Amino acid sequence: MIVTVGKNGAIPLLPDEDFNEENKLKIGGILLCTLMKDKRSIKLEKFSDQSLNDEQIKAHGYLCRVEELNPEDFE
Repeated sequence: MIVTVGKNGAIPLLPDEDFNEENKLKIGGILLCTLMKDKRSIKLEKFSDQSLNDEQIKAHGYLCRVEELNPEDFE
């Protein structure tokens, strides 16, 4: 899936009907992030190893964990 980066670097989540079970984003899931050529969009792919800890994610450099954020932080 390719998404456009929003205000303050937020990535919008699409409605559930736009995802199948394989690529559905879940809180705590690990994603591989690839910056697209337009530098405004990021390709997000579910990473093959969902068991990494935070230190391993940080060391990889192109991974992130899906976290629940407070919408008020983006107003």
